[in-house]
This record gives sequence, C-alpha cells and structure tokens, in this order.
Amino acid sequence: MTIIYHWLFLATSLIYLALLPFDPLPVTWLLKMLPIAVLFFAVFKGFPFSGRILVLLALFFSACGDVLLQFDFFVPGVAAFLVAQLNYGVFFARHWSSAHTRWPISTMAIGYMLVMAFLLTPHLGDLIAPVFAYLVVIGFMGILATHSTLPIKWAVLGAFVFILSDSFIAIDRFLRPLPFSSYLIMITYYAAQWMIIQGALNKYKQYKS
Repeated sequence: MTIIYHWLFLATSLIYLALLPFDPLPVTWLLKMLPIAVLFFAVFKGFPFSGRILVLLALFFSACGDVLLQFDFFVPGVAAFLVAQLNYGVFFARHWSSAHTRWPISTMAIGYMLVMAFLLTPHLGDLIAPVFAYLVVIGFMGILATHSTLPIKWAVLGAFVFILSDSFIAIDRFLRPLPFSSYLIMITYYAAQWMIIQGALNKYKQYKS
C-alpha cells in the first residue's frame, strides 16, 4: 500500500471520529465508509495477490454493513458483515498452514467466543439466530487467520481486533452501555481493517522479494 493510501485512510478515519459528537449528520453514512473505500481502492489499484477478489469483497460488504448499521438496519447490517467475514475467512483458508505452535491462540479464541455466547444468550431474544451465526463465522475467521501463513503482525492481529470491535458492539447493544462506545467500536474496527489489509499486502511483498 503506497504512502498516500495510508494518509488518506488516517485522514478519513480521523474526520469521521472527530464528527461523532455531531452524529447524525446527513453525510455521516458516507464519512463512516470512506476509510474502508480507501482500503478498497488501495487493494484494487495495487499489485495483484492471491485471493485479492476475496479481500475486495470483504471490504465491499464491510462498507455495506457500515451504511446499514448507520441507518439502524441491524439484521441486514449483521448479514453484510457476516458475508465480509466469510470472504476474509476463505482468504485466510487459502493460505492455510499447519502452524501447530499457534493452537494455543485458537484455543483461547474458541474459549472467548463461548464466553461471549454464554453472556449474550439471555439477552438476544429474536436475534439469537443471526447473532449466533455471526459469532460462529467471525470465530472461524479468527482461527483461520491464526493458522494461515500470513504474519501475526498484522493480519492475524487484525482478525482478533475485528473480533474485539464486534464484541464492543454486542456488549453495548445487548448487555450494558459502554462509555465512549462509538469510539471504542470504530477505532478498533478501522484498526482491524487496516491491519488485515496491511498484513495481506506484506505477505505478497515477501513473495515478490
């Protein structure tokens, strides 16, 4: 990713975060998805790498999810992010490795998702099916990232920061309001997306070097 995309991503992220106290604005939905659009075009215009289409689809559906959640379409928004996580999961699966030394990370991830499911279940009501489907998919995405050949810095770390961001959403919506929840959610979300893309591109550079 060229330096201009890094700066554009940072600038658009900071603009959205700076305007959060004034939400909602007529253009909030656009500002929210702009950092993801920057990453999309960075991947689209950059050099090709294995699974690039999957990454582009993940970013596209992430942007769709951003817009849908901004307008409080929760279930369609979750569905869009579920498709995004499926694409990321398949991308990581295409780079599968028998990295046995990383199994402790996977075990902790499974335990974490089980705890989240246990805590959320009494509060989900009619949303139990879509939320559980999302938990399963993002959990597998994290495990597939862990056992991929992509470096822990940044791709694998990004996958788990993504899980953290979604955990903030779930806790804030279903368990108890979190202080500064919008900032916690969006900062970790933008960081996760950047890390995954940076990790994927770094892996490609290793092949080219």
